[in-house]
This record gives sequence, structure tokens and C-alpha cells, in this order.
Amino acid sequence: MLSSTTRTDCQPEVMTEQDTIVPSAAAPEFHAHAASFVNQGIALHQQGRVLEAEPYYRKALELVKDQPDALHMLAVVSSQKGHQLEAERLVRRALRVVPEQTAFHNTLGRVLLLQNRADEALASLAQALELAPQNPEAHYNLGDAMLSQGKAREAEARFRRALQFKPTHAMAAYGLGRALWAQGDGPGALPWFQLAHLLAPDDMNVLNQLAVAYMGLGHRDDALKAFETLLATAPGSAVVQCNVGVLNGHVNRLKAIEHYRKALTLEPTMAPAQDGYIEIARQLCLWDEFLATTTANALAGVRARMAAGQDAYFRAFTALYLPFTPEEQLEVARSESSRLAQDVGAPLYGDAALRGGRLRVGYISADARNHPVGHLLQDMFGHHDRDRFEVFFYSTGLDDGSVQRQLIRTGVEHFIEARGMTSDELAQRIAGDGVQVLVDLMGHTADSRMAVLARRPAPVQMHYLGFPGSTGATFVDYLIADPVILPPGQTEQRSESVIYLPVYQVNSHRSLPQAPGCTRQTFGINPDWFLFYCFNNNYKIDPEIFACWMRILRAAPHARLGLLATDAPVVQRLREQARHHGVEPERLLFAGYLDQPSNLARQSLMDLFLDTPAYNAGATAADALWAGVPLLTTRGRSYITRVGESLLTQLGLSELVAADLAAYEALAIALAHSPERIAAYKARLREVVPGAMLFDTAAQVARLERAFECGWNRHASGKMPTDAHIE
Repeated sequence: MLSSTTRTDCQPEVMTEQDTIVPSAAAPEFHAHAASFVNQGIALHQQGRVLEAEPYYRKALELVKDQPDALHMLAVVSSQKGHQLEAERLVRRALRVVPEQTAFHNTLGRVLLLQNRADEALASLAQALELAPQNPEAHYNLGDAMLSQGKAREAEARFRRALQFKPTHAMAAYGLGRALWAQGDGPGALPWFQLAHLLAPDDMNVLNQLAVAYMGLGHRDDALKAFETLLATAPGSAVVQCNVGVLNGHVNRLKAIEHYRKALTLEPTMAPAQDGYIEIARQLCLWDEFLATTTANALAGVRARMAAGQDAYFRAFTALYLPFTPEEQLEVARSESSRLAQDVGAPLYGDAALRGGRLRVGYISADARNHPVGHLLQDMFGHHDRDRFEVFFYSTGLDDGSVQRQLIRTGVEHFIEARGMTSDELAQRIAGDGVQVLVDLMGHTADSRMAVLARRPAPVQMHYLGFPGSTGATFVDYLIADPVILPPGQTEQRSESVIYLPVYQVNSHRSLPQAPGCTRQTFGINPDWFLFYCFNNNYKIDPEIFACWMRILRAAPHARLGLLATDAPVVQRLREQARHHGVEPERLLFAGYLDQPSNLARQSLMDLFLDTPAYNAGATAADALWAGVPLLTTRGRSYITRVGESLLTQLGLSELVAADLAAYEALAIALAHSPERIAAYKARLREVVPGAMLFDTAAQVARLERAFECGWNRHASGKMPTDAHIE
């Protein structure tokens, strides 16, 4: 989502004034006439007629070349026209005439901010406040500057002070809302945005931010009403079009695509619109030229910003399935984590974490629900040793009433409903509970609460499972992984110390009820077909791997490919793509969603799971292997491209890890023509899966407990985090 606090920086156009024959000690009548010209200019300026006001300020300077108000107002005009260096020169001339004029210092500060000279700007604005400590505008300007530098807490105090002196200061109310929003207090910010809109109903920036707040807090109808007003008023605003795209992202993806396209047509380099468009287009398998161009622009923009030492301004999760290098993906994650850590204050953990007794471990996640991560976690919490560990689960997601949620709730010792808590409130709660090791299960995924970890509510903080990569966060001490997904010594791909388990993934498959038996006839599938399949989310499928799959089907005429049926337009689009690649569309089979036991029974009828090399299957891969279906993957260069290899290696099936895409294609074709080899792989899986470490939930929880003890013991002994291996 885009806020309204965007800024346009223009290359200054230096202007020179005509020399004047008027002496610096001008006659009194000259001063009177000059003041009159300034007043006429200000009257026009206040009506928004900036270009008409400018000549009056210049006429004043022809009469009195150092008339301070004329210099100041001409500086304001220059700034509004984007000529910041000229504006700075003019306002500094005004200050030489009247050094203690608070308005001049305010303007200088604003102009310096627009030149990204933050330290100088803050000094000028602080000077303005010192000269007029009861001037609400001085408090507002300093707060606005502080907020632009990520100092939300300090900015909040300035905005509140401005409102004390002038309760009807619309922009101070707007600024206070932004400061609270930046601190993660959305519910606290909303009333201030509403007040700002009430005070300044025609300000489109304020209304846009109010709409964004409604959207972020789940008030969709209110957000839609506000955005409809904005679209009617400013249809040419890329910011508004982008935000309407965000609003529709989860309810009407085709409408979201429409608005993202409009935003990118207006402003092709807008990073949030690129990010949102790529996400939705990948979900819809819209592999057209617009997606290719937007992806290329996004890659170039992120790389340029990072090369310049700027914020990547892109979501780390989206970066995982784009062709960035692993090192670039880490830098994008660092950038996102750095934003979350701005102005969070001192670590929150304190004496409560030093209390004796059992080691207190907290998990934080929004995925205690019918979700792939929820499927992996559902049985693990009941296996914790309650004699040694006191376990808290902070649930920040929606209660969907699912089996997964009920199992997690009943399995954990303390289940805390944390949905709706601000980041500060939840961090305070965790610190108050005395949690010693906090385990984030989400990272940079949807509904993440990494901002809670940024406040350091626990002495030792770890990430596990949810985000397939490094968090890039200075406030995350450890990443729990295995030697395959993150080879030891490969420090350039992660910011954390790593605690290595023999295999990283926890599973809950052994606890699942047995589904009723089924056959291919149950689903109307020809028993003579060779069934390839991939039940990964659509965004993991890219044109390159789809083209590879079509070549495989052409080389194996008796084969079919099963995919998830997300919605009818996507099914039709993929069938058209198949036709384009010379494959009969009906050879693509689409499966609907089933409960997990039934889904596993259905998967057991398949022959070979085809992984997506650019973004591997995780929980879905474990499902296939538990169902007794071999999985074909490739050897990748990063965590997210090595997950398949990790699982296969643990089961002793590393020969199904192809060296590259060409080898993957050749092996898939060979296996489709070798039913005896598939039968042998299935037999091996039937033999090894029941006793495999990968599916031994209790043993994996015991290893996690040793990992938590390892991290805590190092902290308690005053040692810094370091890599460790748990057997």
C-alpha cells in the first residue's frame, strides 16, 4: 500500500534576478510599495495561483532587492516549482536580513528535506521551534521532518504538541496518524486520519491515507467508498490506482490487475505497483508481455536502488520467486527488516526474562489455521516436554475454526489470541510473559508480525519454517535450517547465525486420520495414464517450467499433468498455454481442494511429482512423499530452491535431484517410460517413510528443544550467537 507522503525531486533550474539600481538603503516609499506587492502576491498564493503570485514578489525585489518577505515567498514558489537549490539560496538571503524569523527557518528546513539533507533540515526546523516554541506550524514541520527520517516516536510528540496549540491543525492530525501508523498502531492512527479528513475534506493526500488505513484495518466498505471518491477526483493518480489494486487483491484479482496496469501505465517505475502486479499476475498465470516488462523493470529498479544504498522498496517474499541472486534476495530482506526496526526504542525484555524455572519459549504466527504451515505444525506442540519447557503460542491470525487450529490450541500450554494487538502491545505482552526464546514462524510472509520481533521482547529470537530464506534482520539471532538448504560456510546468503538440524522441516503426518480408500476410477482417471502432477501454488509456476512440462508431455504421449484448479479463468488460460506449446489441452487435469487426509489419498494415485525449480514445494512436497509418490526436483543455489533436495536427501533419494533443468526434463521423460522404476521408487518410499526422521514429529520437537536450549545457554553465559549443529 502506498501512503500519500510521496515526494517529487526535480533538478533545480538556477534563476538570476535582474540587477537593480535601487540602493540597499531604499527610500521608505520603496519599502511601502514593495510590501504592497508582497501582500498582493500572498493573496494570489493563498488561492493556489502560484505562477500569478510570482511576478509580484519579483516586483517587490526590483524595488528593494533584499526585501525579506519577498525573498522568502519567492523561495516558496521556487520550491513548489521543484527548484530546491534556488529556493535554498533565496531563503538564506532572507535569513541574512532577518536571522530570527521562524517562518524562514521552517521553509529552509523543508527545502533541505527535499534535497535529502536530513541533518541540516532538522537543525533548521529545530531552530524555528526554538524561536517560536508555541507556534504549531514549527512543531508540525519538525515532526514531519522527523517522520521522514523514520523517527516516528519523536515525530508523534511534535504532532501532539502542535495539536495542543491548534486543535484544528489538519496536517498535524494527519501527521499524528502517520506517526502512529508507522509504529504499528493502526487502530490508534485511524481517528486522526478521520479528523484530518474532516478538517481538510478536499485534501486528496489525506483521503488516500484514510482509505489506506481503512483497508489495512479490514474496513473494506469504508475503504472502497473513499477510493471511489479518489478515483472520481484523481483518476490519473498512480498512487490511487495502485492502492485500489491492493484493495482488490484478495477479493477480485482481475479488478486488481486492471488497476495495477493503470498505475504502471501512468508510472512504470512505481515499485509497489510492480510488486502487487507481479504477485497477482503470477497467481493468475498471466504470462504476457506486460508481466515480462514489469518484472524486468522491477528487477532493474530494485538493483539500482540497492546499488545507490537506498531502500529496496520491494517485498522480500515477492523477491523469492523473481530471478534475483541469493545475495540480492538477502539484501531485499535486509531492507524490509530495516524499515521495521526504525525508531523502535530500547529492547523490551527485562527482569521477567530472568525469572527461574522452565525455559520459556514463545512462538508467533498467523498460520494456526487451514494453511500449509498449519498442516506442518498441528501435532508438534503436544510433544514439548512440559517438565523442562513452558510454551506460549501467540496467534495473530484469523480463527477459521479448522482442525489445524483446534489441534494447535489444545496442544500448546498457553495459547494467546493476539489478533488485533498492535506491535507494541504484543511485544509488551511477550516481554511481560518472560519469554526467553521467541520463535517467529512467518518471516516476511503475509500477515507477518516481524515488527514485534524488532522491539526485542525476548533475549533470544529465532526464525523457523515459514519464510524460506534469511530474514535479513539484525533483531533475529538464529535461523533454524539444515546443511542442504543452507550449506555451512555460505554466510553470504544469511544474516543470522544458523542452528542446523539434520533436516529442517517438522511434519505432523503421522497424526492424520486415515482417509477412505480410493482408486483412479473414483476420480475418472484412466488407469493406463502416467500421471505427472504439481499441486504447488500458481505463483511458483513460471513460463520456463511450464514450457519444460509441455516438452515432457509431448515426449510421453501416454502421460497427463495434474494441477490445482484455482479458478475457471486460470484453468482456461493454462489449457490455452498447453495448446500454444503443441499439447492437447485435455491432457491437463485440474484437481479441486480436499481436506488433507483425502488429498493425500488422492495423491497416492499419482506417479511423479514435478517440483517447481525456481520456488520449491515445501509442505506440498512432504505431502507427496508421505503419500508414497516420488518427487523430481533440481539442485538450486538458495534456501527456497533447495527444499526438495533437503527432503529427498533425508529419505535417501538424492538421485531424484537433477543437476539442472535439462537433466530434470530428461529424467522425467525417462521415468514416464519406465513404470518399473516408478514402482521401485514407490516401494522404497513405502519402506522408509514410516520410520523416517522427516516424519518423526516427537524427535524433531526434541531437536528443536535442544536448539532453544543452545541459543539460551549462549545468551545466559554472555556469548554472542554462533552457528551450531543439533544431531
